[in-house]
Amino acid sequence: MKRLLSVFTVPLLLAGAAAALPCRAQSDTARGNAGGDAPPPINLDAPATLAPGTTLFRLEARAFGGEEDLVYAGLSLRYGLRGGVEAILRGAFAGRDHLALPSGGGAIRHGGTDVELAAKYGVPGLPNVALLIGASFPVTPAQNDVYLTLGVAATARLGANGALYLNPRAVFVDHNTIAGIGLGARLRLAPAISLAGDYTPVVSGDNTRDETTGARRRRDVYGVGVRYAVAKNARLEIEAGYTNATGPTTGFALTPGLGNSGAFFVSLTSRR
Repeated sequence: MKRLLSVFTVPLLLAGAAAALPCRAQSDTARGNAGGDAPPPINLDAPATLAPGTTLFRLEARAFGGEEDLVYAGLSLRYGLRGGVEAILRGAFAGRDHLALPSGGGAIRHGGTDVELAAKYGVPGLPNVALLIGASFPVTPAQNDVYLTLGVAATARLGANGALYLNPRAVFVDHNTIAGIGLGARLRLAPAISLAGDYTPVVSGDNTRDETTGARRRRDVYGVGVRYAVAKNARLEIEAGYTNATGPTTGFALTPGLGNSGAFFVSLTSRR
């Protein structure tokens, strides 16, 4: 527990320092986004909250090869409420499969779904910091219950065209709380094109299984992608890239594909 608390307390201190950096004044479209209107990296949350009545919808697909060998469909729906609060509904959906162990001593079952209902709250006085709390509803071979999710999101401007992201988060699975410290960056290459990457060291819990022995183990999560704004004011965006995370929920964003499996992904984001 002491180690898990440090996952959030140390990043919170860093987030407070980031909030003290110069940033643009808040706009009516989003709160707390030192990177301007740039979206967060693939597997991270950002502190910006939508203006009241604003909706963001994201649809994605992640096609894994290797040991995972499944396609995960993902969706996210965000809605801006008053008081710097944002409601989030997101999920990931895949079929079921199994990976036979080379020793012939069984198989690893994998795949399934995860749905998360969460709220994001922009911290007053800290325009580049937000807190997240939610409930995860996984239906997988490893998990089938309701679990608490927590996160902190912070960002700081990197020059005129970039932003850095910090996103410690955790899903409180019984006897196996999984927590990671997400680090990311996004760089605008042109008015409509940006490049992003993220890496999350997993510091608590076991989030996968060894593909040789079947034993539980821990692996870090990463992603890289290029985003293109199709319409003016980033109302419609397409992103494509590569990641080993299985979905957009807190739990699946902390869960890699089996072995060294990675996925090519494509997503479509619409803002209204």
